[in-house]
Amino acid sequence: MMSVNISLLVDFLIQKASVILQPPVNGDFCLLLKLFNSWLGDKILPDIKVSLDELHHMIVEINSLSPRSVLLDEEGPSALSSVKTFKISWIFDVRLHALRDRLDGKAIKENNFKLKHKSRQKDPLKQLSKMLSDKNTTKKIDEQVGGLSMEVCTKFLQEPTAMVKLAREKARLTTPFKPIFKVCQNDKHSKVLANVCFSKKDIVNAVTRNIHMPGTSLHKILFQYRSLMSPEIYACSQEKTHNLPIKFSNSETSPGDCSYLDTCHKMRSCRYLHYYTLTPTKQPEKPPLNNKVDLSEYTIGQCYTSEFREVSAPQWISCDVRYLKFPLLGKFAAIISDPAWDIHMSLPYGTCKDLELMSLPVDKLQDEGIIILWVTGRSIDVGRKALHKWGYRMSNEMIWIKLNQLKRTIVTGRTGHWLNHSKEHLLVGVKGNPPWLNRLIDVDTIVSGTRETSRKPDEVYDMVERIVGKHSRKLEIFGRDHNVRPGWLTIGNQLTGVSLQEPMLLEAYDDLLERK
Repeated sequence: MMSVNISLLVDFLIQKASVILQPPVNGDFCLLLKLFNSWLGDKILPDIKVSLDELHHMIVEINSLSPRSVLLDEEGPSALSSVKTFKISWIFDVRLHALRDRLDGKAIKENNFKLKHKSRQKDPLKQLSKMLSDKNTTKKIDEQVGGLSMEVCTKFLQEPTAMVKLAREKARLTTPFKPIFKVCQNDKHSKVLANVCFSKKDIVNAVTRNIHMPGTSLHKILFQYRSLMSPEIYACSQEKTHNLPIKFSNSETSPGDCSYLDTCHKMRSCRYLHYYTLTPTKQPEKPPLNNKVDLSEYTIGQCYTSEFREVSAPQWISCDVRYLKFPLLGKFAAIISDPAWDIHMSLPYGTCKDLELMSLPVDKLQDEGIIILWVTGRSIDVGRKALHKWGYRMSNEMIWIKLNQLKRTIVTGRTGHWLNHSKEHLLVGVKGNPPWLNRLIDVDTIVSGTRETSRKPDEVYDMVERIVGKHSRKLEIFGRDHNVRPGWLTIGNQLTGVSLQEPMLLEAYDDLLERK
């Protein structure tokens, strides 16, 4: 009787997949039960009603026969049943079609089917093992063993897997386009544009107050006085980036460029030369993308029903991380931590001791997933020990090469005892063996410009989202106001207030406040 019910449920899931995953059902288990019983009563078995427990057991049985055909997300205990409440987030109709064929009188021939399928062609892995175990392989490089040559086997091992190829293709199709402007290398253009733009003192004062102010007003001035420059220079200002030299009352050209440029803390009194980066108004053309590409089958690292789910709004909690109860935050697929390491130098923010950072219960935040830990030159070994203590294994070490305003590597940093630091390190740890991670998409080097003190490049967040998916839960520890972003929960003592969107997280946080 159970096998008949399973076959009926398989037919129901195949026919109603789109209805189950779309609003208003959205995979809700109780609504699914009502739909299934209604479907049975209208067309097949009017006297049979399936309970919530029976429906759950049938889906578990389906996944045991065809793994990951129906993906269930656990949501907690149900008031109607002894089992926990689940939500369907993925229905793999291709596997369900294959399972229905097997259940249609062919299930007992499964082993024969596998043997027959294997006998159609030789197993290449066994052939490769046989070839590599041959003692004469080194002497007979060109000799074919089992139909495979050494050249073919080497190419076979170096070929990216289908999972890697699909993940790279999805990243290419879904990564937002960010314009990259070419920098004009003609110093004469920058000097002419600076003379026109900074002819008024009020403009110079405005740039001094905000070195990153938008260039809209400057482009209006260039358009108004375009007769004072050649058509070539004006056209170049609309298509390329120019670094305009700023001459303050105390500036001198002979000492050269300021080492800190747009990050200088004493720009109004600094006698070195500073620049304003004027970006062009003409946007570069976006690369053509096929908007009709169906991404529904690219499921590794992403929610199968992502077209029906929105990325959560930014969430943050202003708190002292050392005393926050980490278990109330739940579990996360990815964590970024930028600790305030004590580098034994004067810093504009408070720092933590190594033992305080290592004692944080980070191990409570993940069952499996990745963590990215920012470390300084002194704290690399401490960071490795912390990852090991929290249950992670070292997977990679990344590096951020810092660029200044002129897109050149920094040669004078604000940190370093013997050598100036022009780079920062990130340790990547992995817990468990999650199959849903997108591998081999990005490289371990980030080349990006510096901004405010301690502000890290946005490329790190984009990289993490490509690895674990935009719809997964992600956490940043020791974050600031400029770190909050959609899909992320940020905690730290330099945030402003509290903003929570997830109902379970909001309820747990309110309970914590009531107990206090």
